[in-house]
Amino acid sequence: MLALLLSVLCSVTIVFIFKYFSRFGVDTFQALIVNYITCVVVGWLASGAPSLAPVWAGGPWLGAAVALGGLFIGTFYLVALTAQRVGVSAASVANKMSLILPVLFNLLVLRLSQRPYTFINYAGMALALLAILLTALPRRSATDADGAKPGAGWWLPLVLFVSSGAGDSLLNFASSTLLPDAATRTLFPLVTFGTAGAIGLLLLLSRVAKGGQQFAGKNVLAGIILGIPNYFSIFFLIKALGNFGNDGAFVYPVANVATILLGAVGAAFLFREQLGARGRLGLATAIVALMLISYQEIVAAF
Repeated sequence: MLALLLSVLCSVTIVFIFKYFSRFGVDTFQALIVNYITCVVVGWLASGAPSLAPVWAGGPWLGAAVALGGLFIGTFYLVALTAQRVGVSAASVANKMSLILPVLFNLLVLRLSQRPYTFINYAGMALALLAILLTALPRRSATDADGAKPGAGWWLPLVLFVSSGAGDSLLNFASSTLLPDAATRTLFPLVTFGTAGAIGLLLLLSRVAKGGQQFAGKNVLAGIILGIPNYFSIFFLIKALGNFGNDGAFVYPVANVATILLGAVGAAFLFREQLGARGRLGLATAIVALMLISYQEIVAAF
């Protein structure tokens, strides 16, 4: 349970860090690139400097890791934009509720479910979509710190929802069919993080060459700060899955509920972010939805 709690704390910390980026004038894109480089370095050291032989040998797993890296940097950038323009709670809900997409992918494509899905589970998925809308759509009178109406970014949580769900589905597919041994399982996240960082670095160098952007030291520091909890959120999640017998259908919903709740409470205290009645209803709906999606595991646990 400790590993699950640490994973949740790291996930919430990531969203809060994004919120502080806008306050301190951090260039989000530059920080994201440094973040992924940090993830590779931390992961490499934590894995004991593994051999790169499987990378040179290639294989389908390598293509999946590269594709996932592209989704990673795109999704992370959407998390940052959503947290800054719509709100921390909206970013947390859209990102975490996207679990319904890999669940459907697992049921309809991979067919790896260890349990029958009932009407209650599907009702939970419908409520998940409603929760995103309730939490993401701002009050009409709300304005952000710059005086701009956050309603202009109403579409961001929806795009984040799809992008995050697609990444989780690809990860689910890769982990179930494309990683034959311990060596590829170790290198898969490192290649994924490295690809995300390489894509971002190429784009950044292109901007610099055109004279449209300059490096700043604070962006490097912000990226390092972001990369540490980013890596360990995955590290502790894997630990938590192992502790619960790899029962992802139980671990993921519990982790997501806790992240949404801590994100909302933390945003209220740290940023004085007010959800209003509709936002609070959205959080309550999210909790009910996740409970319905995973009610079999919750009943079995008690």
